[in-house]
Amino acid sequence: MYLLERINAMVKEQGKAVGDSIVNVDTLLNHRIDYTFSAYAGAMLARFVRDTRVDVILTAEASGISVAVFTAMTVNNDQWPHPASVVFAKKSRPITLPEGGYYVVDSFSRTKNKPVQLYMGKHVVRPGDKVFIVDDFLAKGATLAALGDLVEMAGGEIIAFGVVLEKTFEQGRDELKRFAAPIASLVKITSLEGGEIHLAPPSLS
Repeated sequence: MYLLERINAMVKEQGKAVGDSIVNVDTLLNHRIDYTFSAYAGAMLARFVRDTRVDVILTAEASGISVAVFTAMTVNNDQWPHPASVVFAKKSRPITLPEGGYYVVDSFSRTKNKPVQLYMGKHVVRPGDKVFIVDDFLAKGATLAALGDLVEMAGGEIIAFGVVLEKTFEQGRDELKRFAAPIASLVKITSLEGGEIHLAPPSLS
């Protein structure tokens, strides 16, 4: 899979280890967005759910948005006649979400190192919607689990989780087991030992 290999190579080339637990990809995804990287990632994540109907691709504000959009663009070119919508949960409640018109869950931001809340309007994910949850990172799993809780509160069905980078040594998949949904990660970071990013061989799983 050329795209998967290229995604991993780009992380090795541009990513930086910050201590033993943080990966900085701010020239690819988290600050300056390399749209080719997001496009490659979106294409690979869409491949993971190509045999399943997708109504909504859900992510969290803000770093997952570009990948979610490219995933939707690729999914929409597949066999299903209805285009998938992109929804991003907000980290603060805007005045356009009236009291009683939203779901809210608690989460924790690793990069900001503080608790956060995620808000989602009750009108953007409908009961029965098939939802593909996409984000930039899987570390401890707090953000993805919070997104999963929002889907369940809305009555949607989680068809899969997809992430660009997974820090496998933080075992975040354990936090997602309760959703009984398949998980795909494109870049599997096994350690940051010695100030270097160590990767597992590329695989779409």
